[in-house]
Parts: sequence; C-alpha cells; structure tokens
Amino acid sequence: MWWMNKRKAPGNGNGGISGRELAGERPGCFLIGADYYVPDHVVPSEEIERRAGLSKLGLREGTLEAGTGVKARRFAAADEHPSTLAAAAAQRLLDRLGMGKEDVGALLFAANTMDETEPITGMRVHESLGLRKDAFVADVRDACNSALKAMILGTGLIRSGMVQNVLVAVGERLHDGIYLNIRSKSELVTRHLAGLTLGDAGAAVMLSAQRSSRCYEVVHQSWEVDSSKRDLARIEAGGTRCLTDPEKIFFISNAKKLCQVAVEKLPGLIRKATGELGWDISSTGVIPHQVSKGVITKIAKMSGIPFKNLMITLDQFGNTGAATIPMALALAFENGFASAFRRILLVGGAAGFSGAVLALEFSSILDSVSRQLEQCSERLQQEGLQSSEAFV
Repeated sequence: MWWMNKRKAPGNGNGGISGRELAGERPGCFLIGADYYVPDHVVPSEEIERRAGLSKLGLREGTLEAGTGVKARRFAAADEHPSTLAAAAAQRLLDRLGMGKEDVGALLFAANTMDETEPITGMRVHESLGLRKDAFVADVRDACNSALKAMILGTGLIRSGMVQNVLVAVGERLHDGIYLNIRSKSELVTRHLAGLTLGDAGAAVMLSAQRSSRCYEVVHQSWEVDSSKRDLARIEAGGTRCLTDPEKIFFISNAKKLCQVAVEKLPGLIRKATGELGWDISSTGVIPHQVSKGVITKIAKMSGIPFKNLMITLDQFGNTGAATIPMALALAFENGFASAFRRILLVGGAAGFSGAVLALEFSSILDSVSRQLEQCSERLQQEGLQSSEAFV
C-alpha cells in the first residue's frame, strides 16, 4: 500500500508542464503508488499435496514446500473474479492516493485470467470504479508479464502526452487452472508442478506525468521474446484451436525446461539494464516474478544480486501470475524494503518465452527543484562565459 496523497490533476488532456519539459528533456513518467488485494481463504501447501495425492506417488509430506518455497497461497471465493480482484486493489489505491475517478485517463487491465472472452475484463473494472467515459480502456495480456507490459505501454501513453495518469489493474484467479489428478512423478514434473504453486490476488499501480512528493521515476524499459519456447507453458482451451475441452482448461508447464530458459535469458536482461544505467546491482533492490525459490536463487547468483536485495512474496502467496510483481512492489513500500533502495528493478519472465525489465529510481519534488536549480546555474554560467568571450 503506497504512497503519499497526490494533488488533483486532470485525468485527460493537457496538464501542467514539468521542469524536465521546460529544460527540453523527455517528459517524465512517475510511479506514484501501488496497492494490492488478496482473498481471505488461505490454502497451505500441505493441503495442495493432499488434494493432489502426492503421497500416493511416493512423495513425503512437505515436498511441495521444500521444492518450491511456497508455504501457502490464497484462493478466491466463488463470487470473486479477475475484475473484482483488480477493482478491489485499484479502489484501495485511489483512496490511498486521494485521487478521484475523474483523475484516471487510462485503465489497463493486465492478467492471464479474464471474466469472459468478450467484452474485455477492463470494461468490468471501469464500470466498478465508475471511471470517466473518455478514459482509454484496454486489456493487456502477456502471461505473467502482463502487468510489466502494461506499465511499459502506460509509460508510453504518458510520455506521448495522451494522458496524465494511467491505472494498471491486475486480477488473477488462477486456482481454477490447477490440475490435481496427477498420475505419476513424471507427469508431475513435466506438466503440473508449476500449477501447484498458483494463487489468486489483485494488484494496482498508478503511473503519472506529475511527480508526487515521493515517488519513483521510470528510467529504463527493456524486453525480449523467444516465441519458439511457447509450448513450455500453456492453457490449451479457450482459443479457436480448442474452444471447449474440460481436460484442457488447466495450466500445464514443463517447469524444469521453462526455468532453464528463464535462467538463460533473464541475467542478460538484468546486466544490460544495469550496464546502460550505470547502476551497481549490489545496491539495487530487485523485485522478480516468482515461480520457485530455486529459480530465483539461480538468477540472482548469475546476476550478482545479493539475496537480501530481493523482495520475495512467493512463500506467503505463491505464484500469483501477473499480480506477483505489482503486489510485491506494494508490499515493498509497505514493509520498508523500498525505502532501503533508491533504485529498483522489476524483472519478469513469462510463458512464451517473454522477458522484461522495468527500472525505477526514487524521485522527490526536492530532487526536482535541486536539479532545476543546477540546470539553471549551468545555463547562467554558460551564458556568462559566452558573454565574456564576446566582450573580449
């Protein structure tokens, strides 16, 4: 839950001109708040083991938690859906920021799951929040990278001047896709293990053209796709290739191979981002997508990230899909993790294979004023030097 109240600003149209724009720089995009919502029903890993009959496969009790790092996850109630989870988190964020429905210029719903095929789930969130009719509304889907991709797109909307504020809302009801009728250890590892870590959650992030008293500026975005790996994780039903089949509505994944791809791809993206920014990874906070503790640890070691620099929520909530990173971000602000770092990397890996990195740097109005004064001083000195040379 975060952050400071934001002063009122128009949700659409032309807003105030920032100091960066006056200085001829690219308009800034600021992350001014994040919040989350989780259902009440807590499901420990021991219960998932019993439901899946893992003991019948010869596995000892506690194997699921030991192998994945997941102690528990939340399951949504029958009347909780992707739209309601997203709307709950988004409303909490709007209330915390002191923003009204008229302040939201764009709403991007980002998730794996959806209420129905058509219309887009964003419409339900829009109606629930009572947002203005001229708000730009769209769904963004890139598996577990959906929220990161929505933040990248939202940054573009803001920097283009099209809108002042973009609300990214996430609602993941993933437990419907967990397959529990597992017949062998081989089937567990090659198809269904990753699904046993899934949990439900809602999350929301607010991006703005206006800097608040304390916020983070989006300073870097990068991504990579290897579509040849798209069969490593999937839900087959729901599209035109397989409209309805009760046997194919479940999430299946070759967890070992998908994690190998993540380990191959993500350290390079992390090094590229920190190299271009000139950041020292040892003093940078990192919020990764979270499938298992093992893969997080491998990526951290290969990237030189101290484990204390990682914001981990996997143990409490499991893999909440696209909600994982924005929810972890909100928790990082809530528990003090974020205050320990001026710089934070959001690192996502998703089925496809899709990788993405978003870099955030702490910003404040005081920092902005100081920077503007420095720029003004530099300009005056330069103008004075040119005048002196002209006089000579």
